[in-house]
Amino acid sequence: MSSTPQSNVSETLPDDVAEALARSLMPIELSAEQRNRMRAGVLQQARDATSEGTATARTDARSWIKIAPFIEIKILRRDESAGNQTLLIRMQPGGVIPEHRHSQEEEFVVLEGECHVGAHRLCAGDVHIASAGSSHGPVTTRTGVVALLRGEYPAPCDSKSSAGERP
Repeated sequence: MSSTPQSNVSETLPDDVAEALARSLMPIELSAEQRNRMRAGVLQQARDATSEGTATARTDARSWIKIAPFIEIKILRRDESAGNQTLLIRMQPGGVIPEHRHSQEEEFVVLEGECHVGAHRLCAGDVHIASAGSSHGPVTTRTGVVALLRGEYPAPCDSKSSAGERP
């Protein structure tokens, strides 16, 4: 009696047999409809394949919300119990987010364009962090900017200006 457990690993085909099988297969021409259906199915499986404990938020052009003149946001995530949110903010030239104070830390990552936080100039790739209890000058842009913002929810509301609703 052997004490070695049997392996469940399949043996591979010899190279010459695998090559003969591959040569004997005839390619099938798919119609445009079949190719599109197959592509859509593969893409859907890729979208649906998320790891446990993860989530994906999908958005489209209609998910941008105008919150003030020249300013739009796209809400990526809100956690009301923790009191924070993650969103994209898109400001056109002339957009202004008034000066405000933060009750939680805020991270502001410039993805495209440039802006000013008070007199402080930020460009694509720059990260501005406002700690809890801090305040900063208005956010403005002359060129337009797209930024990722993670901060408190609801948004700060003790601004010194009434230039409109903010994220």
